[in-house]
Amino acid sequence: MPLSEVRTSERLDAGWVCRRYEEIRPRLTEAAFPARSRRIGNLGDLIDEIDVFVLDGYGVLNVGKRRVPGAPERVAQMRAAGKRVFVLTNGASHPVAHSVERYRGLGFDFSVEEIVSSRDALGRALVSRQALRWGFAAIEVSVIGDLAANNLLLRDDPADYDAVDGFVLLGTGAWGRARQDLLLASLRTRPRPVLVGNPDLVSPREDGLAAEPGLYAHEIADLTGCVPEFYGKPFANAFELVRERIGAGVPPHRIAMVGDTLHTDILGGAAMGWRTVLVMDHGLLKGFAPKMLDKLSNIRPDFIADST
Repeated sequence: MPLSEVRTSERLDAGWVCRRYEEIRPRLTEAAFPARSRRIGNLGDLIDEIDVFVLDGYGVLNVGKRRVPGAPERVAQMRAAGKRVFVLTNGASHPVAHSVERYRGLGFDFSVEEIVSSRDALGRALVSRQALRWGFAAIEVSVIGDLAANNLLLRDDPADYDAVDGFVLLGTGAWGRARQDLLLASLRTRPRPVLVGNPDLVSPREDGLAAEPGLYAHEIADLTGCVPEFYGKPFANAFELVRERIGAGVPPHRIAMVGDTLHTDILGGAAMGWRTVLVMDHGLLKGFAPKMLDKLSNIRPDFIADST
């Protein structure tokens, strides 16, 4: 199906999502990959090889509101072995303090300093652009004032879309076809910046895959010619925030990015020169056999794990 005919209201499945990621691959980052991947059972098998584990959230720690079985115990095992653990998530709808509480409710003990989100990278970029009025695709409780003082939460009034200086796709929990079409129409009339706080196309939930801002953002690029600015995995801006917190002294090959998605977690980690671990059993690629990965993309992780 031509990109221009793809409608974000269609039911999503992992095969379609991977094909879509490949279609938009020129807009992503570049990286080198190992000749082959090594199979492991879980992250415990890498305790002796890795000093810093950087974990994705959805598909590695949790699926929707459910924790991945054994994940809290695996994090505890890493800590007991003297390893450092960070979370790098593209979830941008809430400030990191909210993530701390959410993970605590799932049995994890992450601190604010151990969680980095794409929202953090977006916020850094917005610091120098506070004079502009930004229209946000977000949910009511996203605290958008923390990101831009001059803001407008976009709903169903076409005049609001024409009244702002630029757009921020922060979260799509309240977004849909009608609002996306209002945004497209406004951009066609007057092109303006589009900033994306979550480059993911989808996220895994208990009942399937949910559309995320990246899905809408790439449709904007296809249909209007306005190329969005992306903040979050696989782009370097989010990984650099983690690297700052890790500090000097840890060589890249002793850092592992762990995720469930080839085109965000694995691609972005490889671009940093880190080792990469693809978790298969809980996220986007649940149900896929490892031997099928080469048919989905040439993005290849260092390790393929059954579970966290």
